Amino acid sequence: YESYTRGESKKVWVNESDGVTALLGEVWPGETVFPDFTNPDCTSWWVEECKLFYDAVPYDGIWIDMNEVSNFIKGSKNGCAQNDLNYPPFTPSILDKLMFSKTLCMDAVQAWGKHYDVHSLYGYSMILSTQKAIEALFPGKRSFLISRSTFMGSGKHTGHWLGDNAATWDYLRWAIPGMLDFNLFGLPYIGADICGFYDNTTEELCRRWMQVGAFYPFSRNHN
Repeated sequence: YESYTRGESKKVWVNESDGVTALLGEVWPGETVFPDFTNPDCTSWWVEECKLFYDAVPYDGIWIDMNEVSNFIKGSKNGCAQNDLNYPPFTPSILDKLMFSKTLCMDAVQAWGKHYDVHSLYGYSMILSTQKAIEALFPGKRSFLISRSTFMGSGKHTGHWLGDNAATWDYLRWAIPGMLDFNLFGLPYIGADICGFYDNTTEELCRRWMQVGAFYPFSRNHN
């Protein structure tokens, strides 16, 4: 896989707690490494990868996803060490009551610091790197970027959607205050998956959702 080979040569991944061994997790393709977008070398690699993909398949914008960062296993294939970062004195009521459930070990190392301190910035750092790719690909032109994970200030660079919803009347209704909330958070370019992402929609529900969805800042049927 050439993208991996080029990234490995530049050492652009999030590392285990030793700071040198790439952390291995699992996502859709199987065994996975995670780009450390807080590393300037990673940004350069990412910009080049976006250019190479554009040369093969021309596109007008970029949709980035799974960047909370999401992991199908707990922390790492090597497990997470027993320490105060992975098992802090206080753990909030979160999934599995584990800080690293479905994400990375908290003592993983990135250029900006331990993952414990920069976890919520993973999506934001990917947004900044992707914006640089867009500027390189489309100089002087308006392009398109949406991200699933955001942070304060993200609205300057990206749009957002409300995540995986269901094909129900409740989700149609809940989308309206959800989008207004994100306007308050400084993300004006916001939308919900029209007709619902999960489950089978109905003709009536989808028709009504398309009608209200025409007024979403980011209007997309994604059923």
